[in-house]
Amino acid sequence: MEHWILAGDVGGTKTAVGLYRPVDLKRDGGIGDPPVPAVYKRYRSLDHKGLIPLVSMFLSENRSLLGNSDVVATFGVAGPVLGNRSETTNLPWVIDAGEMEAAFGWRKGSARLVNDLVAMGWGINLVGRSGMLPLREGQRDPSGNSVLVAPGTGLGEALLLNEGTMLRPVPSEGGHSDWAPVTRVQLQLLEYLWTFFPHVSSERLLSGPGILHLYRFLTRDLPRDPLFPPDVPEESLPERITRAATEGNEPYARETLTLFAEILAQEVGNMALKALATGGVYLGGGIPGKIRTFLETDSFLKRISEKGRYEDLLERIPVNVLTYEETPLLGAAFEAWTRLSGTDAG
Repeated sequence: MEHWILAGDVGGTKTAVGLYRPVDLKRDGGIGDPPVPAVYKRYRSLDHKGLIPLVSMFLSENRSLLGNSDVVATFGVAGPVLGNRSETTNLPWVIDAGEMEAAFGWRKGSARLVNDLVAMGWGINLVGRSGMLPLREGQRDPSGNSVLVAPGTGLGEALLLNEGTMLRPVPSEGGHSDWAPVTRVQLQLLEYLWTFFPHVSSERLLSGPGILHLYRFLTRDLPRDPLFPPDVPEESLPERITRAATEGNEPYARETLTLFAEILAQEVGNMALKALATGGVYLGGGIPGKIRTFLETDSFLKRISEKGRYEDLLERIPVNVLTYEETPLLGAAFEAWTRLSGTDAG
């Protein structure tokens, strides 16, 4: 029977859904352009009561393409996945793969939920060089493991195990581990954050809200905010700070992103050491692509490698920024392909 792969990237703001032909998802060695879905659509997540109604609308719109074909589905979800079920973090949705199979008449085991960082990690197998910005070519170990660090709304991290023919992502909640300062300014920053949070994780700094924490730390002694009037919505401030830093010369905004890049480099180096990521480091999420001018610097790469006796090792590790926006959607499709093709090890 002919198969179609249904992939989804479920987020608090938007949900992307695509249909892929399995033949288009065969790994080509990481070259060329990323494969594109035969049909693709984005939806505003909150316009729908759940994932089943959203997917039902998408499938109805593409019924003529699917015909009687079998469907294998994977959805990357921004939230914890336990037992093929997820209560999404930033959406009032409960997603259950078994309920989806029953709702659409799919065979048992045809639908799978994975964490969004796991989906992004799967996508690295297919994005190719055109979907990445190399910050350092380094000396990649073809048999080495890799890591993914993705600051966005939160800080996602994943290990990427090298299985010879592909990288297999392993979920992690490392973004919630303790953050430690390495400079006097960072020590002052930690003491400042302790007045608000009993536990300061890396995510408190390396995220959209983290950008705002850094900005408020740097402007804490000023009589008024140098950038924003009091009536500006708080949720819009990280993006405004980023824009002021990348499009202009506002000193506090630029200082904020300079400090953000410094702390990000430290976390990248930590992850690379913990996983011995001789295969490379990948930066994903919504922030790195927007602040690339702060990452394309010698100081950023130097800070990654400043780990004492392991500096020489870290200086050889490749560092890339994922620039292909739909990497998590593509990764969800590739995960489904591994099951359909029999390469999935569970």
